[in-house]
Amino acid sequence: MRKLLAWSIAWALSGLLAVMFVRALCGQALAGNVFQTGAGAFERIESGRSARVSAACGPALHPEPMNSALGELPTGAPEFTLHDYAGRPIALSSLKGRVVLLNFWATWCPTCVAEMASLERLALAEQGQPFTLLAVSVDESWDAVRRFFARGTPLTVLLDPKKSLPGRYGTEKFPETFLIDREGRIRYYVVSDRSWDAADVKACIDALIKG
Repeated sequence: MRKLLAWSIAWALSGLLAVMFVRALCGQALAGNVFQTGAGAFERIESGRSARVSAACGPALHPEPMNSALGELPTGAPEFTLHDYAGRPIALSSLKGRVVLLNFWATWCPTCVAEMASLERLALAEQGQPFTLLAVSVDESWDAVRRFFARGTPLTVLLDPKKSLPGRYGTEKFPETFLIDREGRIRYYVVSDRSWDAADVKACIDALIKG
């Protein structure tokens, strides 16, 4: 009787171990399938996001596909550090994680002046969002810029009196604008002025923020 009980226990244990072994093998196979499926899903999500941004921004901005310095877009934005009104250094890399609208302008440029109010309204509309509007003036000194913004501005205004940065971005005329996504890539390049507070343009900015 004791021998029969021992054999029964041994058979039960071996059967349990076999079941556990099969389950482990199935679990590994399932995990591999899940991983592959997850990778494919991630690619589909990224592709869908890119398509949504393109659908929102293309018709709104009528951007240029490339320029002489940067080549074809999207591409990494050249790093720089310039100073604001208060003399504080602002590095582009410090804004990673935010959408950045980089606008090159000057107080002596009529087209720049014409679009400036819409840039300010866009900055106000996006307050509280991960968005920064950098208005890089190529005026010779802060004097003209301070007179221009005598009542203040919601923009982050920087000064590049040597005009060194526009050349690195391939800017030959003013105004020119670059939209940089949250990963630091230039997604869109715009020559001349736009109505930056228009509903379709704001929808483009919002799509990049959600990007």
